[in-house]
Amino acid sequence: MTGMIIGHVTIFALFVGVSLASSYFMLRLLNNANFKEENFLKQQVITSSGVVFLVFLVFYAIYLLTYGQLIDLKGWPYSLLIIAFGMGVLGFLDDLFGDHRFSGFAGHFGALAQGQVTTGLLKAILGFGLSLLVAILVSASFVDVIVNALIIALSINFFNLLDLRPGRTIKAFLLSAVVIFLLSRVEGLWLVSLPVLAPVAILLWLDLKLLSMLGDTGSNFLGAMIGVWVVYSFELKINLAVLLGLIIIHLYSEKHSISAFISKNRFLSWLDNLGLSKKPQLDSERE
Repeated sequence: MTGMIIGHVTIFALFVGVSLASSYFMLRLLNNANFKEENFLKQQVITSSGVVFLVFLVFYAIYLLTYGQLIDLKGWPYSLLIIAFGMGVLGFLDDLFGDHRFSGFAGHFGALAQGQVTTGLLKAILGFGLSLLVAILVSASFVDVIVNALIIALSINFFNLLDLRPGRTIKAFLLSAVVIFLLSRVEGLWLVSLPVLAPVAILLWLDLKLLSMLGDTGSNFLGAMIGVWVVYSFELKINLAVLLGLIIIHLYSEKHSISAFISKNRFLSWLDNLGLSKKPQLDSERE
């Protein structure tokens, strides 16, 4: 077991190198293309840095298909790769072509009632289709399929809702991952998931330093990963509780601001601001 852990830590170090290189080149490409948006401080910042996850997935797929036998689960690792890549691509298309005047389910369906089909609505429909496909691969019964599909779809949208402040989405991802890995019934899940933390750590630093923003590309990817880990890790009773929690959060978000809720809670506000820089070090800012 010790040798296996050392081997995976070594692989993790290799993924750090891959993530650093891909982050450097992708952010330069996005910057040269002026792919920027205004952040919460009204500063122009490179967006869609989450595209780094898509580059990372190419290498991670090779890793999973090589070491995937360490976890003997139905549909693994294809379910993870399908939803992570699919939602990352849909998120990037939404970043590229999306109309951000509309938000939330009510906003997108309200636009549809006015005869306007938003990219957000298309992403929600196609995203649920991908979630359903993965749920079929994962699940043993019809009830499991429905519950798991909803968990994955709502997890993706939940992390999208969080992506309003630098670092918030990734911090939520890391906290969720720790809880899942500690409680998961799947032995070794944390070990084969370790490489994911390489690009996550790098993008967290870039996010907190206001050098880039994840965009829907990144938040969708992270939400998809958490959703899949949840449905594999727990039994139906726990998954039903998770689903109920996600539904409550989404109902709340339709009428209230999640950012306002976080700011009113002392611990959540402290965590939200932990490590956050207010002075971006962009080349454009220094010139």
